[in-house]
Amino acid sequence: MGLVSVIVTCYNHEKYIEQCLKSVLSQTYPEIELLVINDGSTDKSEEIILKTLELSNTKYEYIYQENSGVCVTRNRGLDWIKGKYVLFIDSDNYLDPEFIEKLVSLAESEEVDIVYTDLINASSKELFMKARPFELQAYLTNNFIDNCSLIRASIIKDVRYDLNLNRKKLVDYDFIMNLILVNKAKPKKCEEAKLNYRVLANSISRTGEHSSDKFYYEVYFYILRKHIEDYPNEILNAVSHNTMILENRLSNLTKHLTELTEHVKNQDHEIIVKNDEKKLLELDKQNLLVERKELGEHFSYEIEKYEKEQFTMKQIIATLENEKNEIRNSNSYKLGNLFIKPIHYGYRFIKNPALALKVWSKLKENTRKYSTKVVKPSTLLMRIKRSVERKNNNYVAPSRILIFVIYEDKEKLQEYKLLFLKAFKALCTDLLIIVNGDLPSSDIEQLEQLGRVETRENKGYDTAAFRHGILLLGKEKLLEYDELLLVNDTNIGPVGELSSIFKKMADKKLDFWGLTYGEEYNDFTNLNKYGYIPKHLQSYFLVIEKTLLSYSGFYSYWEKMNDTNSRDKAIGMHETVFTKHFSDLGFKHGALTEKNEDSAMYIHPLEMLKEGIPVIKYTALSNYTNEKFIWQGLNRQTEIPSLVKYIEEKTDYPVKIIKEIIEDIKEKDSQKYVLIIDGVENVIPQLTKYRVENKIEQLKNLNFRVKSVGLSELKISDAERASHIIIYRAPYNEMLVNLIQVAKEFNKPVLYDIDDLVIDTKYTDQLSYVKGLSKIEKQNYDAGVTNYGKMLVLCDIAIASTEDLKKELKKYNTKVLLNRNLGSEELIKLSNNAEKLSDASCVHIGYFSGSITHNENFELIMPAILKILASFNNVKLHLAGHIDIPNELKEYSEQIVIHPFVDWRLLPQLVKNVDINLAPLVDTIFNRAKSEIKWLEAGLLKIPTIASNIGSFKDMIIEGETGILVDSSEDWFEKLELLVTNGELRKKIGRNTYNYVVNNCTTIQHNDELTDFLFEEAKNKIND
Repeated sequence: MGLVSVIVTCYNHEKYIEQCLKSVLSQTYPEIELLVINDGSTDKSEEIILKTLELSNTKYEYIYQENSGVCVTRNRGLDWIKGKYVLFIDSDNYLDPEFIEKLVSLAESEEVDIVYTDLINASSKELFMKARPFELQAYLTNNFIDNCSLIRASIIKDVRYDLNLNRKKLVDYDFIMNLILVNKAKPKKCEEAKLNYRVLANSISRTGEHSSDKFYYEVYFYILRKHIEDYPNEILNAVSHNTMILENRLSNLTKHLTELTEHVKNQDHEIIVKNDEKKLLELDKQNLLVERKELGEHFSYEIEKYEKEQFTMKQIIATLENEKNEIRNSNSYKLGNLFIKPIHYGYRFIKNPALALKVWSKLKENTRKYSTKVVKPSTLLMRIKRSVERKNNNYVAPSRILIFVIYEDKEKLQEYKLLFLKAFKALCTDLLIIVNGDLPSSDIEQLEQLGRVETRENKGYDTAAFRHGILLLGKEKLLEYDELLLVNDTNIGPVGELSSIFKKMADKKLDFWGLTYGEEYNDFTNLNKYGYIPKHLQSYFLVIEKTLLSYSGFYSYWEKMNDTNSRDKAIGMHETVFTKHFSDLGFKHGALTEKNEDSAMYIHPLEMLKEGIPVIKYTALSNYTNEKFIWQGLNRQTEIPSLVKYIEEKTDYPVKIIKEIIEDIKEKDSQKYVLIIDGVENVIPQLTKYRVENKIEQLKNLNFRVKSVGLSELKISDAERASHIIIYRAPYNEMLVNLIQVAKEFNKPVLYDIDDLVIDTKYTDQLSYVKGLSKIEKQNYDAGVTNYGKMLVLCDIAIASTEDLKKELKKYNTKVLLNRNLGSEELIKLSNNAEKLSDASCVHIGYFSGSITHNENFELIMPAILKILASFNNVKLHLAGHIDIPNELKEYSEQIVIHPFVDWRLLPQLVKNVDINLAPLVDTIFNRAKSEIKWLEAGLLKIPTIASNIGSFKDMIIEGETGILVDSSEDWFEKLELLVTNGELRKKIGRNTYNYVVNNCTTIQHNDELTDFLFEEAKNKIND
């Protein structure tokens, strides 16, 4: 019926995770893949997870990540799924054995997209939540679909969990609502299944009735606002219903609302008299600086501290005047109306008691959140406060501390960095130099003459280094200075006088500033909390004035900063967030120039120098020819020759330094490498290991420079310095097509590496697995096969792992190179360290594969296996992987040993415990093209292999010397019996195979058609 991708997310659930996982592993439904994501648990969850998974017969993957929150975690799971359906399970819940089977059966029979159930209290076994048959209006009013619902993967499309809701409530409500309202998913309740739901007091989503949580309605209205344009009536009805609930709970508030109505009706033009104004102003002064108090038993709001000016009161009065008729004509004074009215109706509050004023103020604030680009009233008020605080800034003769971040990839510190620091030492009171990585002691000594030097591990990018410096200094030390400078070593300069720059910016009276802004654009990181990349000060050069430096939230911002160990995290979670984050708190920012179009600092360095920018970005110098832009997907003219001339003729900066940097970049550009693009990206670890990682090791051992990149992270510029480009098992896509076109323009050969015949449906249609697919599943599978074939044809050369595969690939590409799978140095070491622990009185036969259900290869030898087990009581059959024992074998269950699927690093120890390795293959074109990996891995353990006499086994095995070959199904018993009864023959074949593999089939100094081609190409280029 289709593969179900089960995703279990866990954070500190050591008490419950084992029960959860075992309930998944014991499902009656057979087609399951399991992903367990440990979201940074600090208890014993990981130990329990790994121990439980060791016993699993289900295909699984385990991921540990730093704590990121449920939305980030589930989105990672969505990117992993390969099944027809997906099922999320929180690790404190568990499933009944037939849960998935019942949900899939309903999804298939009713052709629905979401199947949900009632929730049973896992402790008391009482009904916790009664789900109702789906009806849209009821669902918009109150959520009754739990996250642990079966979802058809094809309906998800681009929908993801909203990162703005991360670590908040209702994340599943928002996600599933998007599937229903946006993607038109069809939900259906399954009456026959129940979810065992654990009610925990400390869980975000387990706090009893939703209405008891003070943040529930804030999130609820945020979610509904997304759909107001497409479902206005339904949303209005849902909001009205929930608002009535609020009104029933807030009897005091309702009373005051009624009084206000009567006041509006009776006082046509005198909404608020002077006495009212005086009373409200007094309430404002007394209460707006107090934290939000409890409002009723279950509803409370908090209000930020701020100082309110008298003109704000007048503005609110004017707004109430304009809205008088609307209040008079409304059916009730439903709080929800405030969430769906246009933003310009946001200024609402109720005359009379302070509690009502606070409710109205909070509702007004929520309407302002309709768009993060709209300036909030609180921001306007905070700006007033900051303008008063700013008067205390020292703009005339400030004391400054510079935190300067250095990362040096040269043998010694580059001169331009020292020159830059010396210029700043004249401006700054103190310098703190953070070194990412190592520097020679002589360089450290030079830096120590300029300031304090601290070294750290090179991780987290400049963002983490700035954080390290700030926390190293501490809050109290920072407050001794008037300005904090955050600068990195990607700046070359200064070109011109720095003091004049600081004077110019001081005149603007800012709270923080930089040299340039980054442009607003879509959030390519998917991590920015605003949902887009706002216009932002670029982080390579920031100056923080006293107002912001002394603000307590500034230091806590750095304290709370999460992992920035990837480029996207550093950009999406800090560099493009910092400016708006503090701007929204009322702090004023600016830049030396407003010019920021077309990445000007990197593409137009001369233009920016003339604009008054005192630095040149190091990366800008790498664009020294027009061709360099082509690799960035741009059509631009280089400014570098003119820039060098300008610096030499118009400035005092040593042009020699600029020229040396350009020469260094050119030298680096001349160091070509072989680029390998991994299209599998470890989704199937064995594929990435043998065709990417082992190939890299093979080439490096022959002194080739190699760079690898996953397809998902590929940029065209990755291939700029490549001499050759190898694309491994990547499907046809626009990025690769563009890359191939640019590569052809620069005469860079592109090779397509594929290790089986998944390039044409005429081959894959032979597979029993494919024959069992549904029509839709087969269409999807065939589309993937076709895309592999299209890439194969586009590339200049193909790479095959076997002779038979090479023969078939030549029908699609005229030039094919043989590059067999090889054993890595790590595999050799693991194999040599493996110990034989099995019972020596028995003969152990091993079949190491995936599921043998409907496995035609295992069925080929089934008669021989049954006969061997019947004839020899001392023979044990070891089956490893995701295995269901065929009925025919159950009679010999005492002679059968089942092993769970294991990581490749543990496989040598498992194989070491058998005496004979089985490698049967049904004779088809597809199977003849398969690799001899099973023989190779057993050979490194001195274990003899008995294999079908076809394809790569036939090519590599010498009969009776390095293995046993079987021609037909009838011969399997005879050949297998020979090995079972002849221990000396087994030892002889094992030794011979080991010697052959070690000398001919490893990554150590191994030449083949691929390496011969690369060497010949390199030789020809030298001769040219």
